[in-house]
Amino acid sequence: MAFVVINRVRTSAAELPGILAEVQALGIEMLRSQQGFKSARLIASEDETEAALIIEFESRDHFVAYRQTPAGRDLIARAADLHPQIAFYDVVVGLDATA
Repeated sequence: MAFVVINRVRTSAAELPGILAEVQALGIEMLRSQQGFKSARLIASEDETEAALIIEFESRDHFVAYRQTPAGRDLIARAADLHPQIAFYDVVVGLDATA
């Protein structure tokens, strides 16, 4: 089953645009080339005090393999500068728009 990593940063509404720009500048589009990558979403809370980057891999093993690549280590090191709260989840049930 899929494996999800959520990096969350709490901030002020005034600083949120800068946080979002910093995350986008990390080059997250390179995740598309990683084996087992399924999706990534950068989201902001409605009250503009929190941003989260949600990354989904086909499995935990795919995430671990990505994390050990030079690109993975670099992205993680640069993301750490934002001091995110990081959580790891195994997907129990998944529902997509198409069957």
